[in-house]
Amino acid sequence: MRFLSVCVFLFLINFSSFSQSKFPKGYFLMPIQPGQRTSLSGCFGDIRTNHFHAGLDIRTGGVEGKNVHAAAAGYVSRIKIQNGGYGNALYITHPNGYTTVYAHLKVFNDTLQKYLVRQQYAQKTWEIDFELEPNQFPVRKGEIVALSGNTGGSGGPHLHFEIRNAQEEILDPSQFGFSDLKDTAPPIIQFISLKTMSSDARINGKFGIFNFPVVRGKDGLYRIAQKITAKGTLGLEVLAYDKASNSPFRQGVSQINLVVNHKPVYNFRLDKMPFDNKLDMNVHVNYEKLTTSGQKIHKCYVEEGNGLDLYSTNTTNGKFEIENESNIVELRVSDAFANTIFAEFEILKEKEAINTSIPSSKIKTEIIDNFLKIEVEDFANEYSGLSILKNYTQTQIPFDEAFERTKIKILDLKNGLPDAIQVNGIIASMPVNTYLSKENPRIEKQNLKFNFRENLYHDEFVNITSNESEIYFHEDIIPLKGYIDIEWKKTNIPANPEKYKAYLKGSKMKYLGGEWTNNILKFQTREFGTIQTLYDFDPPAIAPKGLTQESLKFRISDGLSGIKTIECFVNDEWVLMNFEYKNGMIWSEKLDQTKPFLGNVVLKVTDNCNNIQTFETEITEK
Repeated sequence: MRFLSVCVFLFLINFSSFSQSKFPKGYFLMPIQPGQRTSLSGCFGDIRTNHFHAGLDIRTGGVEGKNVHAAAAGYVSRIKIQNGGYGNALYITHPNGYTTVYAHLKVFNDTLQKYLVRQQYAQKTWEIDFELEPNQFPVRKGEIVALSGNTGGSGGPHLHFEIRNAQEEILDPSQFGFSDLKDTAPPIIQFISLKTMSSDARINGKFGIFNFPVVRGKDGLYRIAQKITAKGTLGLEVLAYDKASNSPFRQGVSQINLVVNHKPVYNFRLDKMPFDNKLDMNVHVNYEKLTTSGQKIHKCYVEEGNGLDLYSTNTTNGKFEIENESNIVELRVSDAFANTIFAEFEILKEKEAINTSIPSSKIKTEIIDNFLKIEVEDFANEYSGLSILKNYTQTQIPFDEAFERTKIKILDLKNGLPDAIQVNGIIASMPVNTYLSKENPRIEKQNLKFNFRENLYHDEFVNITSNESEIYFHEDIIPLKGYIDIEWKKTNIPANPEKYKAYLKGSKMKYLGGEWTNNILKFQTREFGTIQTLYDFDPPAIAPKGLTQESLKFRISDGLSGIKTIECFVNDEWVLMNFEYKNGMIWSEKLDQTKPFLGNVVLKVTDNCNNIQTFETEITEK
């Protein structure tokens, strides 16, 4: 088999990435049920919303309260409590310079829990983040430091476990030689996509991105049965995932290698990652497919603006030219345990025009990256005139290709965004109306001002329209590096502006907020999508679920803008309330366990539009 005999050798010589990184083996203990076979619901490098997964998600049998052991001797260096994210999290720093992180915990051991509660009462806050001195809370290897839980952004009971080095890089725990972790199952390739990356590129006569199903043969090699012809510059994408031997969950892959015509083109290896640019994962994957269908597709080329240091590529960042009459494409996908699967297929060089499918309308336009694709259905060969209208000037241009029933033109929009396209006097609708430039991140449009600052990965072409109550801010198919500023000018100053805020439209409205200056609302967003302004006059809801001298329990909720603050007092003394946002439960935690809750109890819950709901009652001696 050519791939196995020749290209594995090329991979090893050119990339030297198949060998495991030199992390210390056997130093750390598995924190859940050490010595037993560990089952994972998520591995290092899984594709998640806005980031690669930074550790191992260790299954706890669907229950909370499993003992969490210190992975090695050291000291507790940080405790963090937050509503989302890691929830209740513990950090242990070790003598070898590494730090282990334990997240989504239910509760810490008695010593740590008592110290935490004192800090929360001292600062009168539930959410808290503080560091500790090396001699405050030393721990032994295997010592129980917490119980597992389901706090923060967890989707079910488990322990999230990380290992970081002294440079705050996050490392793949599976590379540390845990005997509890075993996996012999190779990854699975679901399909391979090919994408045109230059205006003259075509795949089976068409411009765009096209999926090709794969078939795994008896020899274990994946192949594409369909004949493929192409020309120009292409990029490859792959939908691949790993299935661990003792877990039903799909997990991420650790390495992808691409070779074309026996030349290394692209290598991706993920065994460590930085903390500061985790959002760049959104340009590593096909972000549009991730947000619209949930498909976790790896791009086997490096997009402009991708600052992740995870790649080795050819001179064109993983893109490749169709140069030969027969072009052999070879792909290798591996998991963290070096279980590997291979794919091989052929791309023939396109020699002549191929008939394409007929568009559903006479003139069809589509944006593909920075290209505008124009297709004209022309049964009678009557459409000869194609014009570009820009700055009140009309320029006649030829079609690129003329097939039996279809004429095609591919425009590189980096040469300028037309105001309109005209074919034989017929104005074609433009799918975009706005050019976003990295060099000029401020734009004004109708009653809107945008400042993208430095949060564009590359120049973009989008559609932005608005009316008095809604902004259509393209679709959420383009990633942003961070928050952008928007100013929205309304016709009139709204009544009760403190209740009238911006929301991102979806299955559930996402509160964006904002501040009014006269009739201008200033707010931020990190996502494209449809934005609305809505009034919220409704206060949160409070339902008591158990009020005794020992504990106070409530369920709280808010229908629109969301909970901002929770304040509870017994006889005017502040009481710590834990909050689980996923089910809306809040419950008390005493500073002094011997002191009963007696007397006047007041709970005040405020939402993000400053609507306040207050619950008041008395607890008396029985």
